[in-house]
Amino acid sequence: MNTLTKFLRKQKAADNPERRTQRQKAWLSALDKLFRKIRSWLAEAEKEKLIKVTIEKVNHIEESLGTLQVPRLTLTVDHKTIILKPIGATIIGADGRVDMVTTKGTYIFLYLADQNKWVHGSGTRPSEFHELTEKIFTDLLKRALA
Repeated sequence: MNTLTKFLRKQKAADNPERRTQRQKAWLSALDKLFRKIRSWLAEAEKEKLIKVTIEKVNHIEESLGTLQVPRLTLTVDHKTIILKPIGATIIGADGRVDMVTTKGTYIFLYLADQNKWVHGSGTRPSEFHELTEKIFTDLLKRALA
């Protein structure tokens, strides 16, 4: 079987409505887990009203998933706002991407479904990225707020 045939079969399977629904659910679940984890890391600061954390649903259009509502997390400290914005579930080399958009730059988080984890890094391959931990997230947040 040639590579074009394999490619077209994969495309056809990806367009399956059942498969699309499964991928939507998996993407929303991965986002939910990430945002719950981040909220738990920020819970103490939020309780002391040092940071405001809000989640809103926004429309997201992705060719392979269609249109769906995804959560977007906004962090506010004094007059500084940081947005954790879902970019997509169809990412080369990963199964999802969320950008942490700040005035100091954008930090990229990738989801690796086969390892059930979110990673962050600046390499060219997801295998060069490190698992997103509370320490890494906190360091990025402090850098963004400095």
